[in-house]
Amino acid sequence: MRVTMVAVGALFLAGSATAQLSPETGRTATPKGGASESFGARSGWQPLRDANGHMREADYRAMLAGRIAQAQALVGQPLTNRDAKKIRSAMRADFIAWRKQYDPRPKEYGALRERWVVDEAALSPEAWAKHRVDWLRAQQQWILANVGEIEAKTARAR
Repeated sequence: MRVTMVAVGALFLAGSATAQLSPETGRTATPKGGASESFGARSGWQPLRDANGHMREADYRAMLAGRIAQAQALVGQPLTNRDAKKIRSAMRADFIAWRKQYDPRPKEYGALRERWVVDEAALSPEAWAKHRVDWLRAQQQWILANVGEIEAKTARAR
């Protein structure tokens, strides 16, 4: 009798677990009428990227506008040396995103990087906040001046 109860219990558990699995191993089926939501690193709004890792132009410009707004919010605030390091790190991320998106000529990239990435001790935390805003605006101007050329290059490559 005891063995029968254990066997029936095991079959019941195995049946309900199997019913929850979708065709993809390890994922559960969505409940009827529910939203298909996934959790984890790729959940939420993600900008679309092509095979080269480039964002759509509208997505990149929206991201840049958000970064400018965040940077402007720090200007005029009392900042610490720790804040200056965070701002400098954000500037580094700005440069990486810009370079990945637009792939400027090495000479042009080097000149802009030399102009905007200065020694950490060269500026106060408040000056770093202003410096980042100025860099993001310069990046915006660069995009406006060069995006036509980049689109033409991309069209020729196809």
